[in-house]
Formats: sequence, structure tokens, C-alpha cells
Amino acid sequence: MFDRHFNSHQNVDCPTASSFNKNMRIIFRIQSRSRWSFVIGTALLIGVIRLLTMNHKDRHWNTSTSATPPQSQSTVDVFKCSLNDTMNNISSSIPPTHRNFLMYKHCRTFSRLLSPIPCQNDLFLLLAIKSTAIQVDRRIALRNTWGKKGYVQGKKVKLLFLLGKSKDTIQGYSLQQVLDWESRQFGDILQWDFEDSFFNLTLKEVHFLKWFSLECHWAHYVFKGDDDVFVHTSNLVEYVKDNKPSEQLYAGNIMSGYPVRDKQSKYFIPEEMYPNKPYPLYAGGGGYLMSSQTVLSLEVAASSIDLFPIDDVFVGLCLQKMNIKLTHHPGFKTFGLKQGVTHFNPCIYRELMVVHKLNPTEMWTMWSLQLDPKLQCSRSST
Repeated sequence: MFDRHFNSHQNVDCPTASSFNKNMRIIFRIQSRSRWSFVIGTALLIGVIRLLTMNHKDRHWNTSTSATPPQSQSTVDVFKCSLNDTMNNISSSIPPTHRNFLMYKHCRTFSRLLSPIPCQNDLFLLLAIKSTAIQVDRRIALRNTWGKKGYVQGKKVKLLFLLGKSKDTIQGYSLQQVLDWESRQFGDILQWDFEDSFFNLTLKEVHFLKWFSLECHWAHYVFKGDDDVFVHTSNLVEYVKDNKPSEQLYAGNIMSGYPVRDKQSKYFIPEEMYPNKPYPLYAGGGGYLMSSQTVLSLEVAASSIDLFPIDDVFVGLCLQKMNIKLTHHPGFKTFGLKQGVTHFNPCIYRELMVVHKLNPTEMWTMWSLQLDPKLQCSRSST
């Protein structure tokens, strides 16, 4: 099985167990009514770290006692993907990562490694979150804060993490074992057999769209975002509760712009890959909201469009072909709050849908403050 290009410079944020425990104690004092969620989250992280540092002979977990066995079988055909010979004359000025992408962009069907608990027929909102293996602490935070499974305003909500394969290790130990364990414990991991890298986020997109169309299309709405965003789930539900999932909806921080030509930027795109014209409109990938009809339409459009290295732009190319209206909503702060606004004001967060770039400690704290019945807010501006 061919592994797509791997970005070894991906930013990660994995606090140590000691620093994380210290932060959890701080949060525990902030909000007593949430103390059991904090205790559970901390205990899970400690357990994962201990599993990673066990001796080699003890690292083979006994799966016979697991309530939910890992699902490693694929629902798609596995095949050997060869490079595209017609791309051998690519300009030598194009960076190796971009050359590799061009030579293998036709490879867009990979096997599944882990499957989640199936979607239920009454699912209202699916939270589909892009993550990587090493972000254990982020997934723990989301499961115990705004991504908690259950019901929001009487509507069923489900959390799902989207991952590829990872070369990340901790002290030489593979993190795939952690994902296997998380899959058994929580049933919220959807993983495919391609390398988790920045350019492969588009592969993650097309595989998610295919999975949704086959196995979760009855979900009414989908929020798709990163694992470092704070989401006001109740506001999302409130926003769409009077809409129809059979109608098109694509809402978020809508933007456009020109391709970046600076080779030092992670978003660099050479002219050979995209001409000097604006990108189509798209929502910032930190988080956006779609109806089920839009997701299904995206899957159809994506199947006939060449992969593009930036997943946000790829979705925009699909939307352009679909010719639907994109809805800009000021509550989607995928680039953070505007200058001059206090970043960590819980009253401001109550008015928003999504805020990007929160670490796990900030996530726990803000969620805890949001639950505080004594919190009094006057009118504020974002």
C-alpha cells in the first residue's frame, strides 16, 4: 500500500502528564459542578501515558476484555497505487512535497483502519473533527467538554475524529496503539491508511464525504472543524433547528484570496498548480456547518475534481461546481477574535459559534465558565 507524503514539520502540542495534571487542578477549582468530567479526563490521559511507557513485553494489550473490539477491516478495495508517469516532466523548481503530490494525486482510495460506532437514525448533529494521533490531550478535552455525546436542546449529537496514519511516537512507542485503545473505549475514531500530513487533509476530506454518504447520511447537520477549536454546540443547534436538512446550507467564515507564492509558507502553491486568479469562495477550515444535503452534494462534486493540496480551497472548488450560496456568519472566528477584544471573556464566547486556537487547558476552562450559573453577562462586542 502506498503511503502519501508525510509532513514531519506539523505543529503538535502534547503537554506532559505533570503539567496537564496541574492545569486540571486549576480548572477543578474554577467549576465544582464539572469536577467529575475533569477527573475522568485527567485519569484517561494518565492511563494513556502509562501505557506508552510500559516495557515492550507488556505493551501487547489484551483485547479479549474490551467491550468494543477495534474495527480494522476496510470497506473499500486496497490497491497498489503507482506514480503518474505523465508527471515526470514536472519543473525542478517545484518543491519535493508539491512534486510528490502531483505524481500521486490520482491515488484517492485508501483502506480503512478504524471505524466508529455506527450513526443512529435520530442523529441531528455530527461533529466531525480533524485530528492526528499525537493530539491525545485535545481529544480528551473535546470528549469531556463541548463534544460530550448525548443531547443538546433535545437534539442528538455525535463526536467523530478523522485521522490518517501517523509516524508520531512518544519515547519510541507508536501512537497507533493509543488510537486502537481510544477506538475500543470511545468508538469515535475514523482512520484511513494514508499518512496524516498537511497536504493529505484533502484525502481526509474525500474519504469523510464518502463515508458520510454511505454510513451516516441520515444525520441532519455536520460541523466539520479542527481539534483546537472551541465550539458552542448549543448555538449551532439553535441556528439550524428551524431549517431543513434537505436544503443546502454551508455556513462559516467565508473568504477567498489569491494563492500564496512565498515558498517559505505552508500554503505555498506554485503557478503550475494554480494560475494567477482568486481562489473560489470557501469557509475557513477551523470550523464550518453544513446540512446533510450539502455534504452529499459535496461528495458527488468532489469525485470529479482533481485533488488540491489545501483542503479548504479544494472544498471551495467543489462548492463552485455545485453553484450554491455560501453563508458568512460572524460567529465563526476561525482566525480568533478581533484586535482589542479580551480573548478569554466567557461572555463573548456565549455569543459565538466557533473560536479557533485554544489549547486543552483553555478548552476545559472556557467550557467550565460557560456552565457557571452565576455568570452574568452584559452586551458585548466581538
